[in-house]
Amino acid sequence: MASSSRAKTADRQSVVKKLLPLLKKRYKITVPKLDRAVMETMLYATCLEDVNVDQAERAYARLHTLFPDLNEARVSAISELEPAFEGMSDPDWRAFRSRSILQYVFEKTFNFEFESLRKKTLELAMKQLAKIKHLSPFVRTFTLQQAVGAHLLPLDESSTRFVIWMGLAAPNQTADQAGDSLKSLIRKAEALQFCFAIRCAAADPKIRAAFDPGKYPHPADGHDAGTAIDRLTELFKSGPPAIKARPKPAVEPAAPAKGAKAAAKPVKAAAKPVKKAATKSAKPAPAKKAPAVKAAAAKKPARKG
Repeated sequence: MASSSRAKTADRQSVVKKLLPLLKKRYKITVPKLDRAVMETMLYATCLEDVNVDQAERAYARLHTLFPDLNEARVSAISELEPAFEGMSDPDWRAFRSRSILQYVFEKTFNFEFESLRKKTLELAMKQLAKIKHLSPFVRTFTLQQAVGAHLLPLDESSTRFVIWMGLAAPNQTADQAGDSLKSLIRKAEALQFCFAIRCAAADPKIRAAFDPGKYPHPADGHDAGTAIDRLTELFKSGPPAIKARPKPAVEPAAPAKGAKAAAKPVKAAAKPVKKAATKSAKPAPAKKAPAVKAAAAKKPARKG
């Protein structure tokens, strides 16, 4: 068991090492300037969730163009905020979360400044953000990473699906759990670049369907990290349909060690008489009952006639 665990860890480390060069070759990976104030960081994270950087930047700019006065956004209806997130998934939820952030910060500070979060420990900052209703795990973790400088990997739903598909996380793990399990494989200084690199693939409209378990269910025991780079290379080349068409290989028993073949044969032979004996004793009972019932049913009409 211990050697199996070490092998899996080694596979994951190998994937992490090879993944960034592969993604760099395919995408222009952009890590945006993230020197925003805390509240602005939260709004930006709301724009960034489950989309690429370009989409997030445009939505963030639209939000501030439509609402140069953030107090006006704070008291606006969700339908009035939605146009800022036009063309993105769940624009109503993004609008709702943005307004929730603005309302909480204003009620807490009577302005739109939330820099006090930077002075808190990670534990206290987490408790503070937990008070903002409907804040998604991604927005919370992204804010903690930026504001407190914690070694965290902010993964949204699409990024989590990607790391699960790559065999870097288990199918039943949440975004927070997947991020925690990856921390030991990625240095703090590289965490941000790693997250923005995998976002490129996770949000890529040409391949992202492959990571959706609703369309391509994950294997019960998880994806094989040992084949992850080959599978991703094939996905880049052929797209999701090719991945779907490829049948899952049958699980074959491990090849016996030398000298074990001869020992295995008597066991197989010994099992045969048991199978025959069981078949012999089992056959008579149902075979006798069925004809008896049929005979009785056939005699009754004869007596009546």
